[in-house]
Amino acid sequence: MYVCLLLEEAPISHIQLIGDTKTPACDNCRTAGEDCERFLNIRFRNGLDFVKDQDVTFPEKGPWPSLTGPIRFYDETPETESLYITSNSSPSSQVRHDTGYSDGSHCGLPGSDVREQRPYQTLPEKDTPVTQQIFTPASRPTYASNIGSPVAHLGYPDAECTTELRRDSTSLTDFARSQTHTSLSAREAVLFRNFVDNMALWTDITDPQRHFEIVAPARALHEPVLRAAILAFSSRHINRQRPDGDTESLKYHNQCLELLIPALSCNDNEITEELLAAIAILRQNEEMDPQDNQFHLTGTTRILNTMSSFGSSGGLGEAAAWLCLREDMYISLTSQSPLRTDLHSFERSDVFTRTDDFAWSNRMVFLLARILSCAFNEENRTRGFYASLKALEKEVDYWNASKPQTFHPVHFVPRGKDSGQRFPTIWTLLPVHVVGLQYYYIAKIILALSGCSNPSLPYETLQRSRDVEKLVRGHLLNVLGLAASNPRAENTLFTARHSLVAWGWILRHKLDQEAAEGLLRYMELKTGWNTSHLIDSLREQWNNEHADD
Repeated sequence: MYVCLLLEEAPISHIQLIGDTKTPACDNCRTAGEDCERFLNIRFRNGLDFVKDQDVTFPEKGPWPSLTGPIRFYDETPETESLYITSNSSPSSQVRHDTGYSDGSHCGLPGSDVREQRPYQTLPEKDTPVTQQIFTPASRPTYASNIGSPVAHLGYPDAECTTELRRDSTSLTDFARSQTHTSLSAREAVLFRNFVDNMALWTDITDPQRHFEIVAPARALHEPVLRAAILAFSSRHINRQRPDGDTESLKYHNQCLELLIPALSCNDNEITEELLAAIAILRQNEEMDPQDNQFHLTGTTRILNTMSSFGSSGGLGEAAAWLCLREDMYISLTSQSPLRTDLHSFERSDVFTRTDDFAWSNRMVFLLARILSCAFNEENRTRGFYASLKALEKEVDYWNASKPQTFHPVHFVPRGKDSGQRFPTIWTLLPVHVVGLQYYYIAKIILALSGCSNPSLPYETLQRSRDVEKLVRGHLLNVLGLAASNPRAENTLFTARHSLVAWGWILRHKLDQEAAEGLLRYMELKTGWNTSHLIDSLREQWNNEHADD
């Protein structure tokens, strides 16, 4: 904040402030009588609302951060000056605001001169805390990429493509080829192995070809964007029990954004399946934040809705598209809002013609997506709305009646009255069967809660609400029991968590509530997903119920 104040006080002659792009010259250059050379748009956010005569020195009694290791002061002057030097062969041009993905000015990743200034550093061979490293000009992580609006933050179609990025730029593919022989450090190898052994299984739970376990890591060896996304997500998981566990993950996250933003900001860069997979992984990482800002979800849905071929393209692209759809469904479920994703892009997928168990589970995923789009769209609550829900309910029942025998539990024990037996025990053959059954029960919950169009007497309405609550509670306990009974299917813990966000209040028995809390704590231990805020929220809802007794 104090840096911004100093910049405001200093004479500015060549810095173009935001808002000057539509005038022949900026106000400062016109006042000084100098030629205005247009370069980067710089946004001064914090501190501009302070008065001019305010003290800009650090207060004597102000809090100082505690140091965890040696530090080195870094002079940013040469690096800052380089931002305002452009080659003579690159004429100044206005900032583009195109939203398409083709037919635009040539813009890619920064040229070799920028890479020499900021090469990506690998972690030391030993697993030393990142906070104890000496930050030099080459290794200093940058966190400015996290500042901005959700769209500009990620450089999605509405983001700006600046003159500086156009200069000496290369395409993402060319840059990837130059990194083909980049080897992993010992630490990065550990993170890669952790991703393959753990997180890839979450993503590939409905993919028989296991693209995120097999294809994505192989592509990431020569695709720097995908590599950085994998390292960021894996670091978040592997350091989940450490108090400073986000530091290393944030470093790789910002490296990924430095490559991703220019690649998505310009129209002449093709949106590849590697880019979509990287953003989908970043979205998984973002979901684990205490406050989900949904920045990457905005990016994935825009890409899928603009480039509909991914939903039925096969390979890593389609696998990433299905992951993005499930991520959108999570937000729709927990916020009770319609999907953002256009489902038409998935209609030509081969999951609707195949007969294997993975295809059957994906059909149930798609059915639930259609139900979410219909049930949570308040603007369409007409007679046709209820007819659509009835038709979807018939499709759900048909799926359940026609599903392969392999979806039937191999072991089932009804829930009991004692502690430790509050969830039914439902063992399945494979994790993919758990997904199909969980999504089936969630679909039944939403259909039951959507109500009927026929008006009822007050008593009948109350009686129906009690019947619906009992039905919903039974389906919810099945969702939780499936997650608790199949430890190999860690992905299903996320589905159980989302279901508790939406309907956890319906668990009125104390032992059921304790069992739900235990499942959430187990999920946090296994996956690193913070569940403390959800537990506190559920306790508050449950306490409100007991307050009336």
